Amino acid sequence: MMTRVSKISSAQLLCLFVLSRGVLSVGYGAFTHSNNIQSTAVSAILAAVVSLLMSVPLLRLGRMGIHEIGHGIGRAAAGIYSVYFFYIIILTLTLFTVLRTESSGLKISIWILPIALLAAAIYGAYKGIEGISRAGALILFMVIAAITLLCLGLISNSSRLNLTPIGALKISDIIRESIIMVGEQSCIPAILFLYPHVKGNVKGSIIFWIMIVFVTTAGMAVFISSVLGDYAQTQSFPVYTWARLSSIGVIQRLDSVFMAIWAAGIFIRLSLLLWALKYSLRYALGRKVGRKICFGTVILLGLAAVIISVNAAYNETFRRLILNGYILAASTIFCSVVLPLLLLIRRRFK
Repeated sequence: MMTRVSKISSAQLLCLFVLSRGVLSVGYGAFTHSNNIQSTAVSAILAAVVSLLMSVPLLRLGRMGIHEIGHGIGRAAAGIYSVYFFYIIILTLTLFTVLRTESSGLKISIWILPIALLAAAIYGAYKGIEGISRAGALILFMVIAAITLLCLGLISNSSRLNLTPIGALKISDIIRESIIMVGEQSCIPAILFLYPHVKGNVKGSIIFWIMIVFVTTAGMAVFISSVLGDYAQTQSFPVYTWARLSSIGVIQRLDSVFMAIWAAGIFIRLSLLLWALKYSLRYALGRKVGRKICFGTVILLGLAAVIISVNAAYNETFRRLILNGYILAASTIFCSVVLPLLLLIRRRFK
């Protein structure tokens, strides 16, 4: 008896990836780590080229069939992917917790929101990729509307005088921010597990996704720099600071809209990561292991991620280790390029 495989369209895959990648940039990306946000626009061009090259091995491997990681040494590869997705879940929850505690000022237990967000994401992963994609399309529409509203509210604050001449940008900043952006491409390793669940032109969606993400990033970098100027360099979360300045008429707290939409995006990102973690665990532990055991393991790992992320919010050394851009970039490149190439070589000489 054949098992039904849930399918989403290539357009839905595009929405999921744009949303998942975008929410990470807001809280963690080169905007946060940049000495000059405007240099992020140049870094986006380099990161786009690298990301396109990084996606090639996984697209090729996914087209050949995910059974390559279903047995033998492939199961070890699936285990590595499980560890990677667990790490990205920890990183995402840590960002959510840190931004909430340092910027929003909500007077609510630090444990409540991460646990509630995790519970919702676990439910989303349980419902499957179809449910996640439908929710993601709606939330992406809300994100686009919110960003448009914020930009309209800040057009009057924008000034060319706040922009830095291109010749004054530092090469070291551009390289560092490019590395951070490449590390943020944690959706690329998920292609391997998503490929059998997508109908349509997967390759075209991935290329379109990468172009949308980095063109938008470059545009946002220039606009935020034109509004904040040198003030952005002193902010831990410059995108949130930018949102706080926005107002339209009597609406003075558009940053609350930003936080609500950003949290919804985190929900989709976590759901997608938990779903990928579930599938990678199934291949790592073997098909004989029941689905309930795999999903139970996902729940336990999610709770462990909450505990780690909340403690990281109050431990700066621990937080810097989790949010280290070079560790993130190295792990993303390894899971996107090195591991797929090893599996392709294994298939070629098997």
